[in-house]
Order: sequence, then C-alpha cells, then structure tokens
Amino acid sequence: MTQNYDAIVIGAGVVGVSAAFHLAERGLKPVILERKEIASGATGRSSGLVRMHYDLEADSRLAWVSFQYFRDWRNRVGGECGFTRTGFLFIESPEHIQAMRANVEMHKRIGIPTDVISSADVKKLVPSFNTDDFEFAAYEPESGYADPVLTSNSFLTAAKALGAVYVQDCVVTGIDVANEKVTGVKTTRGDFSAPIIINTAGAWAAWVAEMAGVKIPLDTWTHDVAHIRRPAEVGEHPTVIDSSQNMYFRPDSGGLTLVALEDDNRLGEPPDSEVGYVAKDFVERAVERICRRIPAMEAGSLHSSHVGRDGLTPDQRAVIGAAGPQGFYLATGFSGTGFKTSPAVGLCMSELILDGAAKAVDISGFDPGRFERGEFLKGEHDYGNIWR
Repeated sequence: MTQNYDAIVIGAGVVGVSAAFHLAERGLKPVILERKEIASGATGRSSGLVRMHYDLEADSRLAWVSFQYFRDWRNRVGGECGFTRTGFLFIESPEHIQAMRANVEMHKRIGIPTDVISSADVKKLVPSFNTDDFEFAAYEPESGYADPVLTSNSFLTAAKALGAVYVQDCVVTGIDVANEKVTGVKTTRGDFSAPIIINTAGAWAAWVAEMAGVKIPLDTWTHDVAHIRRPAEVGEHPTVIDSSQNMYFRPDSGGLTLVALEDDNRLGEPPDSEVGYVAKDFVERAVERICRRIPAMEAGSLHSSHVGRDGLTPDQRAVIGAAGPQGFYLATGFSGTGFKTSPAVGLCMSELILDGAAKAVDISGFDPGRFERGEFLKGEHDYGNIWR
C-alpha cells in the first residue's frame, strides 16, 4: 500500500532533518527516509565547527543565519545542540592576508561580529600558541562548535512533534515520475507518494539524483580526524582553521583537542567503501602540525581517531535548488561544510519550495545547473579550494 505525504526527504543527515523541520513548521507533513539511521553518514562524523568565515558571501550569510539558531537553540528548535562558545580564529598564509581583510569587511557588512587581530593579540588570547609564523588572523569571539548528532536528533524530534514521519533502514530504489513531475519513490520498505522530493543523501546524492534523470558532478571527500589528549599546560584554546598549516582544530570535552588536516584527503572513494581506518600517516602528520602551533602539545597523547565522508562538487560548494522533473530538489554536495549552515539551508529549502524563492538568504548561486553552464562558484576574494 502506498503511503501518502506532502514531501519526501531522502537522507536523515542534519540538512535533511532541518529541511523536514522547516517544512513541518510551515504545515506540511514530510516523511524522512533514511538508509541506515539518523546522522549515520557525514553528519555523524562532522567536526561540528560553528563559524561564519568564508570567502563566498552566500556561504557566510547561510552561516550567519544558522548561527542565530545555534546560540538560541531551545527557543528556535527545542532540545539541545551542544553549542559551545570558544571563539574562532582563522589563520591564513601571508599571500592571502589582503583577501582575509576584505572578507572580514564583507562579514562585518552582513553583521557578523568579527575583526582582524594581530599575532600579538592572538598570543595574549592564547598564550600556548606559537605565533611567530603569521602577522594577522581573523577572529570571531562568539563562534565555537556544536554537537552534530545532538543537533540532528533535536531537529528530528521537533519535526516529528509537528507531524513529520521518520523511517529508517529504508533504501530508496526508484523515483517515480509522471508528466515530468515527481510522484513518489519506491523503497525497500514500500512505496511512498508525494509531489515534492528533496535529495539530501550526502555522498549518495548523485546515485539518488540519477533515479530522477538528474546528473550532478558529485565526487566524494574522505577525511581523517584525531582526538589528542591535551596536556594541562596547554589550557583552553579557541576553535581554529589554520590554513597556513593546512589544518583545523578545536577543543572537545574531556580535555581533548580535535585535529584534522586540509591536504592529502582521499578523493573519489565509493560512498559505500570502508571508512573504519584513518590513512597510514595521518596521525603522525596531524600531531606534527598541532605541535607546530601549540608546542606544549608534544606532551599530549592520541586518544582516538575516526573517518568521515561527504559529497564533493567541482567548486567545493553546495548544490541547492530545483533540478530535473518538477518537484525534485537537491540540497547536497556541501563538501565538508554543511553542518554549520544546515539550519539556514533547511529554512531556505522550505521557502524555495513553498514561496518560489528563498528569502532568508539568496541561494540562487548554488543552482545545480551551474556546472553544465561552466559557472563555478568562487569568492570575490578567493582563498582557493579548501580540500587539496
């Protein structure tokens, strides 16, 4: 028997459950179909940074709108998201300092609390840091990190309270189209009918899109993460993207520091391939780099490591919008930066679907057709690709 809904969301990562929540807020009854369980893909392995520093204005605007959710989560969504304010530092290599200054001015224009500070200011802020190799950094005092699994579960709980339905262990095997309009999906748990389908399937999104006759240039990005036990002499530190070292890191509970690298990530692995083990030399490289920035981390020790995987587009920017048959939408290809923008992306998807255009943020630049037109997204003051 076919089960009828107002919308079908494919994938219960944080973007999917955000979209379902915002649609349910607007009075629709969506069903979320998940091949495993909530946050079992990229979301569950996300590092959870909450910051607004981007070189593309639309990304910064999405992050800024999302930040309003993270810092007022209980009132806006309910439950917990685990947001922890640590402050955020963005350290760039010398050739990008002017771009960084220009981007900080763009962020200020949006309303983001941020500024460019000197290395001496950084040293006062974090005495444990080595600051000899850079002159300036961008600083966001209100930013930090949140818990992606808590965030996803809170979105799902709130969506279900508004009438959404969640079905896990449910693999989509086909998308039904009639008269150039989507009508529903076939799955391992029966047929579901709806005039709206949102593909938020992460690394599997290209495979899902093909069922609707839509081709998107989506590769995969596999990243390694380590947790280091932080020596007492290091103390607390901000969340940091240290592009001069091709690294990012943040504090975590239990006296840990999460460390990940921006270079030598594994690209192009099949979505279903093993993600159980980090690359052979990853931990050694990560430890070496965190010790360059925080020399006292030499006295630390490895706590754990894990691997995550996300969809990666040619310009390393998201794919958001309508594509193919009427009623089919994409919100995918976030290329490792989807968590921090997920509240705004879900809001914008609901506006696009129900109002004809997103109002909270102009997301037209993320149009899925841009690649076919050869229109890659690039910041006005570009830093280049994040993942190398």
